[in-house]
Amino acid sequence: MRLKKISQFIAVLLILFSAVRGATLEEAIKLINEKNIDKAETAVRQLPYEERVKLNIILLLQEGKREEAKKLLKTVLENNKKLIGNVLFLPENKIALVVSKSRQRLKVIKFINNLPVELEELRAVTGKRPGDKLKEGDQRTPNGVYFPIKYLTKLAPMYGVGAFPLNYPNILDKKFLNKTGNGIWIHASDKPNRPYFSSNGCVVLNNTDFSKLRKYIKLKETPVVIVEDFEYTDDKSFKETQMSLIYFVYKWKKAWENTADGNLDDYFSLYSEKFVSKKGNKKQWMKYKRRISKRKKWIEIDISDLKLLKDGRMLNFGNIYVATFDMDYRSNNYKYKGRKILYIVKENGKWKILAEETL
Repeated sequence: MRLKKISQFIAVLLILFSAVRGATLEEAIKLINEKNIDKAETAVRQLPYEERVKLNIILLLQEGKREEAKKLLKTVLENNKKLIGNVLFLPENKIALVVSKSRQRLKVIKFINNLPVELEELRAVTGKRPGDKLKEGDQRTPNGVYFPIKYLTKLAPMYGVGAFPLNYPNILDKKFLNKTGNGIWIHASDKPNRPYFSSNGCVVLNNTDFSKLRKYIKLKETPVVIVEDFEYTDDKSFKETQMSLIYFVYKWKKAWENTADGNLDDYFSLYSEKFVSKKGNKKQWMKYKRRISKRKKWIEIDISDLKLLKDGRMLNFGNIYVATFDMDYRSNNYKYKGRKILYIVKENGKWKILAEETL
């Protein structure tokens, strides 16, 4: 009887451990062999980074792409994966949130000694359907970098103790991806163990965890990075990307200030040919900038509270990075204070701004 109880206890521990670590490729294959497609789908969606790499290697080998498979394996083996790569820079005492849809987890990240450190990891339920959100009602959670824009209480019981609506869809979603829908929130739930993958697109925490999370969030300041899975990188790559982006942001600041002297070419060169803004495409935006710059005698820009994030998606124009900061803009005829967001990509080895907006 005692051995039976011990075995049952071990079985329970294994189940709990499995829920925390995510599924394995072997487990997914076993479920397929058992013809349990529903559970196999859940297992595949929960595959962590390492297991997804295995799957990609298998697919490459199946397609006869042996050299690509070897290259991928070598890259994985050389990466020590010590640093989370979704948060590249935060000021002291500032926080970023990273949500992994495959793991159903939310990490609270802070920078200590200029490196990202995990303060908390919380259970987070996302959309019923896999993949990036595309249209209203598709029950998917969007991938990208978003910001809480307000805090709501006194909601229906299904929203628990409170909610933070996010700024979905952002300019990237609307102008490049033609996404529709809205009402993507981080919210609480009065169900302490809500099933994984059961929301209509929101990120859902139980009341206790949401109350923990609430103390970290500042409206329009705290970035929320939603990805399929956490991304990890080595210290060298992390630092190189971080410093390169910081340099680019301040190069952009200086180039904008210099437009008051009539030098717009350097400023325009920092923007992608695919650039979009509220003023339209790059050609329309450049026309607007040339017109207003004629009235500028001087421009001064101060940047503070700079944060750098990596969007987990690889789109047609490559990886997307996000720089967000408080901007104090002053000129002889205009003043502005607010939060600026730059969406940045690398084109031919150079950083370019793909889109920008303010909160």
